[in-house]
Amino acid sequence: MRIAIVTDEDVVYRGLSSVVQEMRAPFELLGRGVDLAVDPGVDVVLYDVAGLTTGSSDQLDWLVKETHAAVVAVARNLRPDLANQAFEKGVDGAISMSADAAEIQQVIESAALGDLAGDRNDDALDYTANPTQLGAGRGLSPREVQVLGLITMGLGNDDVARRLYLSINSVKTYIRSAYRKIEVTNRSQAIAWAVQHGFALDEVHGQPGSDETSS
Repeated sequence: MRIAIVTDEDVVYRGLSSVVQEMRAPFELLGRGVDLAVDPGVDVVLYDVAGLTTGSSDQLDWLVKETHAAVVAVARNLRPDLANQAFEKGVDGAISMSADAAEIQQVIESAALGDLAGDRNDDALDYTANPTQLGAGRGLSPREVQVLGLITMGLGNDDVARRLYLSINSVKTYIRSAYRKIEVTNRSQAIAWAVQHGFALDEVHGQPGSDETSS
């Protein structure tokens, strides 16, 4: 199994390479400066999505379109939008930068086997979704994510209801259920949780509303 780590950051390369070197499966870690255009025989590429912040996706486009490698995006928790961009470019799967060594090793092995979707057995994990998306791992429904995202952007309950064409009671129900799942009790805590877990503040509609939703 030939593995390439594509990142501009030394600390990221050192961290990921140390994880790879602890793998039990036989592997060859290609040098960081390897010219993949000349040496395309790589099986798995770990691609740091921070590379997309430069505004150029040429490198990722080439990896996806011109090599036979399984390309796994290494997602940044505070920039879920970058993982989304990577998926739009055609990466095969993704793992969070905050994942532990065992998880990173597992995604590499799944990529090498061509089973990032986890179809081969019931215990396998699905790595084909953005792991930094708001609510990942907490069981939030798409509607709860929408509601939580809007209150994080500063909308009050009435504004959320108008934006999503919901009744005010439905909005309060979604907020209460979201609070329960992320283990918070009020709006300020929910906003802090959302920001810490990668919600991208693409636009801000004023300051957070003062209405709590305990009832």
